[in-house]
Amino acid sequence: MGSRTSTSAAAATPKIRPLRAADLGAVIAIDTANTGRARRGFFEKRLAAVKRDPDLFLAFAVEAGAVEAGAVEKDKALAGFLIARIFRGEFGASEPIASIDAIGVAPDRQSRGLGHALMEGLETSLRKRGVFEIRSQDAWTGGALMRFFAGTGFELAPIWVLDRPLGEPVDF
Repeated sequence: MGSRTSTSAAAATPKIRPLRAADLGAVIAIDTANTGRARRGFFEKRLAAVKRDPDLFLAFAVEAGAVEAGAVEKDKALAGFLIARIFRGEFGASEPIASIDAIGVAPDRQSRGLGHALMEGLETSLRKRGVFEIRSQDAWTGGALMRFFAGTGFELAPIWVLDRPLGEPVDF
C-alpha cells in the first residue's frame, strides 16, 4: 500500500504580482474594511502615478491560494496590496528612500503571512533599484498596523514629524 498525502491544512505560497488598475475596487474594499473610510480618490491617483512613473512608484498585489484537505484551492481574488514611492533627495536625504503609502490585507486573510509576502516583494524590488531604506507612518495608537510594522523590522525613526493646521495666519 502506498503512502498517503497529509490532509492537514497548510497555506500555499502567496503569489505577488503587480497591482493593476482593474484591482481598484478590491483595493478600496480592503482599505475601507481596515480603516473605516473609503479613499477612492487617493487610490485612483496612486494607481495613475504607478502607471505614469514606474521608476518612482511601486505597487504590488497578493493573491492567496490555500491547500485544504489535500486539495489545492486556486484563489485569484486580491487578498492584499502595497503601494510605495521612492524619494531621491527629498527632505535632505543623500540616499534614495522608499515610503510605504498604503498597505492592506483583507480582514479575513490577515495573520497568514500575506503582509510579510508583500514586504518581501517590495524589498526585492527596492534592492534591485539601489534603495536600502523604507519608511512609513501611522498613528501612534495605530494598533494592528503598528504591530505589523514592528514585526517586519521597522523602528521609530530619529526624526520628528511636525504638523500645523492652517487656520488663522501666523504672524512671522
